Amino acid sequence: MTFWKRNEPLQIGSQFYTLDPATGRIDREQRPFRLSSVFERNAFLRELPTELRSNFQEMAQFSSREHRRGVELRGPTAGAAVHILLRGCVAERTQVDSAATTVRILGAGAVLGCMEVFDEELSTPKAECLNDTWTMSVPMDRIRALAESHPSLLKAIGISATDRIQATERIYHRGNAGAEQRLAGLLAHLVMHCAVPSNMYDYKVEGPSQSHLAEALSLSTGSIESALQSLRLQKIVITGYRSYEFPSLRRLLNASGLSFPPKSLAGALSSF
Repeated sequence: MTFWKRNEPLQIGSQFYTLDPATGRIDREQRPFRLSSVFERNAFLRELPTELRSNFQEMAQFSSREHRRGVELRGPTAGAAVHILLRGCVAERTQVDSAATTVRILGAGAVLGCMEVFDEELSTPKAECLNDTWTMSVPMDRIRALAESHPSLLKAIGISATDRIQATERIYHRGNAGAEQRLAGLLAHLVMHCAVPSNMYDYKVEGPSQSHLAEALSLSTGSIESALQSLRLQKIVITGYRSYEFPSLRRLLNASGLSFPPKSLAGALSSF
């Protein structure tokens, strides 16, 4: 989902944390076991019935692996397998025409290749790891065969595709908003899907460069630099090399100018 449900924990690295809507802070005492929790709470895999999810968990022992920053997961040199993102941050670049591309930054719960499951004519976008990324890889033919015999898998893939479309409309297609609001909205989205552990604050995103952010939002690098400078002055974001830390998630959400569903955790956080 684009934003949390109220009862949904936040994934930070390979751990999951409960958030307090009154404070916006995470409960560091709750740390579920890594692998089983990822499969129980992954936004895609949790849509599967228990038996099928168990089958995927068994497959993961042979088909899941960790990738370093800069690795090309999909594309002309990497093939067209479906990748279920269990942890990490990936930039997916789709060729729109001979001169234009779109960039979307994806995190845990995303399914790389979900659109191609339905349409064999689609070309494979290039997907590059922006930080240490953990995925489960399944050949496209295998996914399509499983989907034919398991309607619940086809439904889960459809939900994943719908979530991506909704995220695109909410996060990326905001031409009437200012650069600062658009950047804050994208950073909030990345916190919810790509957060990593931070020694100083609860929330940190690492991997995307300013160029990635600019391409994703169809803004100039100068506009991103200016927006980041403004957010830094407001103590909404602290930046490092390809890293962004957030002292207050509530301030980040409010700076985005987005309207959040009232029953979502983001809606609860921004209403206090």
